[in-house]
Amino acid sequence: MKIYAPNYYEKFRCIAGACRHSCCIGWDVYIDEETLEKYAAMEGEIGERVRAHLAEKADGTCFEMCEGGICPMLNSCGLCDIIIEKGEENISEICREHPRFYNTFSDRTEVGLGLSCEEAARIILSQEEKTELTVIGEDEAEEEDLWEEESYILCRREALFRILQERSNGISERAEKMLAAVDARFPAKSLREWAGILQGLEILDPEWKETLGTLCIPFIDGDVREFDTAFEKLLVYFIYRHTAEAVDEEDFAARTAFACLGFKVIRALCEAKKSQSGECTFADLCDFARRYSAEIEYSPENTDTLIGLMHE
Repeated sequence: MKIYAPNYYEKFRCIAGACRHSCCIGWDVYIDEETLEKYAAMEGEIGERVRAHLAEKADGTCFEMCEGGICPMLNSCGLCDIIIEKGEENISEICREHPRFYNTFSDRTEVGLGLSCEEAARIILSQEEKTELTVIGEDEAEEEDLWEEESYILCRREALFRILQERSNGISERAEKMLAAVDARFPAKSLREWAGILQGLEILDPEWKETLGTLCIPFIDGDVREFDTAFEKLLVYFIYRHTAEAVDEEDFAARTAFACLGFKVIRALCEAKKSQSGECTFADLCDFARRYSAEIEYSPENTDTLIGLMHE
């Protein structure tokens, strides 16, 4: 079975110690069974350290984080001591795979990069060329015929990609055409109302609430049309990541509306930043996207709640 990925995928390399928002800080690092077996047999001081920091939680075994939510294996240079001493093959699956996500269909596997990683966000949003899926390899699974529901998803998704990447129209017009193409019902709520809804969800970083609060203060729309191509990439990313799990046409439409919500919120945060401080940089845009992704996409409860609102 072929493995597909966006044409920017293979540009990604973890920037490790240069990362300002390490995935080794603030996240629970769960250990898969195969890696646990390696840790049980690991020799030397590093093996003793690893075993001393393992903790059992309701969802499985993970590292007991140090003060500040820092992984105990993360050193002062921002590097993983397990990788340094034992090699990357000895870290847990969740660490090896981050920030990748996977979509599985009967005839293919798709892989993408998650926006919660600052380097992934920079790569995705900085691409000038249109997003296309390319074959990057094959796996051992046997290719089968697509189900009817899968054919619908891939066909409609391709149509949305074409709409979103038709650059003769502004990105807002393209987003509205995207919604209309699948008869998606986007709730008629103000920015203040959406900010309140997002503030009421599970929160990873308390400062996120304050950032959302900037949408509750009246501001003259900051002109951020220079980021239209980046917003195009953002919308294509959301559609690629989230519509693959649609169970029917109604759910596909709801997930399309959910993608549009991410775009509207992130763009509004950029507009508010420019209006209130006089400037919004590309780095600011990437950071808003990274934080939105971490708070929403990496919380199944938050994602399900917002997609549920799009069904109403």
